[in-house]
Amino acid sequence: MDRNSTVPIGKRLEHFVRHLRPHLNPHYRKAYSSLLARGMGEQLNGETIVCCDFSNPAIDSVGGRYYFSIVRDLIDAGYFPVFTARRATLSTFGTSAMKSPLLTERLGVVRSLDELTQPYFLITDGDAPAPPNTLGVIRMSYERRRSQGKNELEFPVFVHPWLTTKIKFPYIYDLNAIRPVRLFFGGNTEEGKYDKDILRDLYSMLTRREMLTVTRAEFTEAEIHRPRDASRWLPSRDVQRFVLCETQHCKIPQERWLDALAKSDFFLACPGVGMPLCHNLIEALAAGCIPILQYANYLPNSLEDRVNCLTFNNNEELKIAIRLAQSMSSHEIRILRKNVKQYYDDFLAPGRFTQRMFNGETNQITLLMNAYRVPRSSSRTW
Repeated sequence: MDRNSTVPIGKRLEHFVRHLRPHLNPHYRKAYSSLLARGMGEQLNGETIVCCDFSNPAIDSVGGRYYFSIVRDLIDAGYFPVFTARRATLSTFGTSAMKSPLLTERLGVVRSLDELTQPYFLITDGDAPAPPNTLGVIRMSYERRRSQGKNELEFPVFVHPWLTTKIKFPYIYDLNAIRPVRLFFGGNTEEGKYDKDILRDLYSMLTRREMLTVTRAEFTEAEIHRPRDASRWLPSRDVQRFVLCETQHCKIPQERWLDALAKSDFFLACPGVGMPLCHNLIEALAAGCIPILQYANYLPNSLEDRVNCLTFNNNEELKIAIRLAQSMSSHEIRILRKNVKQYYDDFLAPGRFTQRMFNGETNQITLLMNAYRVPRSSSRTW
């Protein structure tokens, strides 16, 4: 049987349109031509090249976050990113809000790998043999599976791409400062969006709205502060037990988001819409805000309960974690915050992941882009 005969007509038509779009759509054509014209003229003398040979449209998943994050980290690690002229993925710079910030960076474009005569690192989602002048090869896989050995790395979730245009990373904060807010949540809590069955059925996990319902029940209404004006709340030093800042009622400007996290000892790290790991966890770690979460082992390097986070598995354990966070002394919190900073510096600071890719025991690595989506059992220790 012809494989295409089992694919719905609508899907086949969608694939056909996507194939033609980079060739016919003016925005795609313009973006492709502009990038191609940049060539290799922006490379500085002595810079090591990392060539990104992305032909699979899957690299543009989640709005272009994969694409942006990997290239941003290459730049932060001191490498010069070069792209092969793959029209399907290069032309989407013309429409992707998350990829377009990369256009202000120095980068290069080559029509084929044959143009690169100096030694370079290669990141590719193809399976063609690597040219002999490659220093190392990272082959990207979009399978949903976990690492199976030292030659495989799981791609982490990074901070939201838009934040990098507003905030300088690493974010600087006083490790020993007394923070006025004990527990903080900020984000969207829209009904019907943040209470999807997939989190319960596939991941056996509380949804964002369920977590917030349990947490609110641990406080009186007088103990829950709901800001209405972020510009007034952010500079205040009022001591508060729980600050609940729902985007629908009070939107914190992107450039002040880490300032909000840095006011708080603990962050209620709720899951995203349809998967556990959410970029707000990474942003909390960047600000030294200790996460309370159910998915500590969804990071490539698991967070550890009562070392750099507080974990739970169900409603009752979430209540215990909330009570523990409220009862901790300033000394105990400083120890956890120090460990949070150490974890961030070791695994998530700008350029750190790239260093792990290129400074490992082998120069042939498979990069698992969707490992964070794979359901797994709890790693809780208490």
